[in-house]
Amino acid sequence: MLEKDDSGYILKIASHSPSHPWWRITDELAEGLNGYREEPGPISSVGVFTGRFGLGSLENPKTVGAGLADVGITNPPANARMATEGKGLFRAGVGELRAIARFPEPDYIFWLVAEELNIHSMDEIAARRPPMTLVSGRVGPTGPDTLTWTVEQVMKWYGFSYEAVNSWGGKVLFPGPAIVGVPMVRRGEGNAVFQEGVHDECWEELAEARPMRALPLNPQAVAYMKDSYGFGQAVIPKGRLKGIESDLLTVDFGGWLLFSRADLPDEVAYLLAQTSMERRDRIAAPYAPLAPHLRDLEVPIRPERLCTECVVPLHPGAERFYKEFGCL
Repeated sequence: MLEKDDSGYILKIASHSPSHPWWRITDELAEGLNGYREEPGPISSVGVFTGRFGLGSLENPKTVGAGLADVGITNPPANARMATEGKGLFRAGVGELRAIARFPEPDYIFWLVAEELNIHSMDEIAARRPPMTLVSGRVGPTGPDTLTWTVEQVMKWYGFSYEAVNSWGGKVLFPGPAIVGVPMVRRGEGNAVFQEGVHDECWEELAEARPMRALPLNPQAVAYMKDSYGFGQAVIPKGRLKGIESDLLTVDFGGWLLFSRADLPDEVAYLLAQTSMERRDRIAAPYAPLAPHLRDLEVPIRPERLCTECVVPLHPGAERFYKEFGCL
């Protein structure tokens, strides 16, 4: 339960490291909820904390579910559903999680292979078993991160796995985020990369430096990820990278979901949704000068984008705010 002292609620938010974009969101929320005010509000204090092992996407739902924090951020929103249901990377359910706001981060998974592999589809990888060096995400102290796990679920739908790639005489590397792994492929240390984090120039640099082929996913594979775990679908647009000559279907990895337990008081959930709305322009401001494909957030953040595609139900307090605001 949310702590309270004589001055009001003591709110704890599970975020990420101070250099991460999530910190800006939670910092703005903390300032909006507990900043300088003429009138004291119901929030006594706000604390913002870094997720364990730098794996906020996975650890934050566990932390909030265990009551060690009251609110958290995760990505993609499917994590909140899997954590509630005890599916995927969550071996046990953490309790009922509810959405407060979904900050619209446009992201999806690229499935890129070097031209010299002469691979045209994921089915072909399973059939031909090429000795490729695949660069994926990260494996930490508690296991793979969400991207690494998600990639393998799609691979398994096609009939192969990380272990299978190794058994074919290939190799799988887990160097971390796209900004680390993609340059490795550009330098020739790998010849395939399955990763998210598409809003970075490293992808353009790779496509310009080395001929790569983007593989589309079977609609049934995407439907499987949606029905089983809550992932959405996305389209990699024609021309997004050099060599992409048509729109390609992939798994959506976008959306920074602010969530809480179901027992968070309605008035606090309402205030969090209200503050997210009021501060949305400040949160998105750093990305406005960038080209749209390089933005971590949509600019501007339209009101309706904060309360849709959340995967888990909205908290009743947040839902009341959005209905009163008129965007739901």
